[in-house]
Amino acid sequence: MICNHYFITMPNFHDFLCSFIFLFSRTFPKTFQGPHASKGNLNLYNSSIRVLCNANSSEGFDPQKDVSLPEINLRNGKMPANLLSPPPLSSSRPHLAFFAGGVHGPIRPILLNQWKGQDPDLQVHDYLPKGLDYYSFMLASKYCLCPSGYEVASPRIVEAVYSECVPVIISDHYVLPFSDVLRWEAFSIQVKVSEIGELKRILTSVPENEYLRLKENLRAVRRHFVLNQPAERFDVFHMILHSVWLRRLNLKVE
Repeated sequence: MICNHYFITMPNFHDFLCSFIFLFSRTFPKTFQGPHASKGNLNLYNSSIRVLCNANSSEGFDPQKDVSLPEINLRNGKMPANLLSPPPLSSSRPHLAFFAGGVHGPIRPILLNQWKGQDPDLQVHDYLPKGLDYYSFMLASKYCLCPSGYEVASPRIVEAVYSECVPVIISDHYVLPFSDVLRWEAFSIQVKVSEIGELKRILTSVPENEYLRLKENLRAVRRHFVLNQPAERFDVFHMILHSVWLRRLNLKVE
C-alpha cells in the first residue's frame, strides 16, 4: 500500500526512488550490515546476485555470482573538478607515492608504522596537516597507495584512476571491480601485505616505459569509472549492468 501510494502521488519514479532511499537510510543507518542482510534466507543468499562495494572474498563475496562495485565518494554530488581534468601524461610528478587516510583495519597500521615520515619519496600520512590538499598530492604523485581499511574497498582507488595516479592495491582479499573484463595488472600494481616493507624497491624497480604504459592504460579505462547523468555508453553504470548480466547468464534460479 505504501508503494502504491507513492507511485500515485510522486510525479515520477526518480522522486519515488529518492524518497525511498532517504527513508530507508534514516530508518536503517547501519549500512555495514548490508552485505549480510540476506543471510537469514539461505536460498535468497545463494541464488541472488549481490552488488557490493565491500567485495571481500574472505567474508562470503563470491566472484562467480556477486558483483564488485567501485566505491565513489561524491562530495556535494560531484567529483572535484581538478580530478576530472588531470594534467597531461608528460607532466612531472615529483612524488613517487602518496597515501593519507585514517589508521583503521589491519593493513594501514603496518603501512603507517613502516613508512610514515621515513622517506620523502613516499608521502605517507595518517591525516594531512592543515593547509595541504589531498587531491593536489594525488595529481603530483606517480603512484597512489590504496591499502584496505575496515573494508577492502576505498574511494581512493577510483580517485587514483581519475587523477591518473597509478593505483597500488594493498589488500589480500579484495575482488577488484570489473575484473572479469578489465585487466587490472595493465593499469595498476598489486602489492601483498607482506611486501609493504618493500614498497619503495618495488615501485622504483618499475622501468619508466612500463610506468608510462600503466599511465596510458589508466587513461584508457578511466571512462569505465566515471558516473554520468544521464548515463553514457561504457561508463560505470553500464559496466555495473554488464557485470550483473554476465553473472545472470550463469546463475541458476530456482
